[in-house]
Amino acid sequence: MNRTISKKQKLSYRAFIFWSLIALLTLTFIVLVIVRFVGSREKTLSDNLINLRGEEVLSQEGTYYVYVYSRVGVTENKLELEKAADLEKLIDNYITYVKKHSNATKIYGMVIESSGTGNYGNYTRLVFGDATTDVVGATRFEDLWIHAEDLPIVMKIENKRVTKAFLAENEIREELDKAMGG
Repeated sequence: MNRTISKKQKLSYRAFIFWSLIALLTLTFIVLVIVRFVGSREKTLSDNLINLRGEEVLSQEGTYYVYVYSRVGVTENKLELEKAADLEKLIDNYITYVKKHSNATKIYGMVIESSGTGNYGNYTRLVFGDATTDVVGATRFEDLWIHAEDLPIVMKIENKRVTKAFLAENEIREELDKAMGG
């Protein structure tokens, strides 16, 4: 009588393999969810923004914005990176708005730096020193002159001609908020 109670139950190999597979699948699922979550959070502005090169900047059809920025900085003090960081959420919100509203004015990017991977060849449009940003009225890529200390800027292009340039952070915010109906 005591023998049946004190007898230890042995785990069968089939049960062991079954529970091992369940644990492995659960662990795999958890790792997959974490990797996908982290991957979705790491998207940067340049992943969502179509960046244009050279003549492409003024060759798109209709009315659109071009966000001119640097990812690594082009001036000694790198203040343009702080300004860009402050504007990044707004630009991302505007990109999302454009995706949801087919009649919204599109926005493109123009990476303007000399180094790093993905050199877009737009660095030649930068000016330094006493020169000033001169883009309004430009109809050719060679007519764009952007002062490094004004970066990032937003240009409004209509019919392959720059009609407006927004240099200050508050000007950019006001224009894009207005474009989103705010």
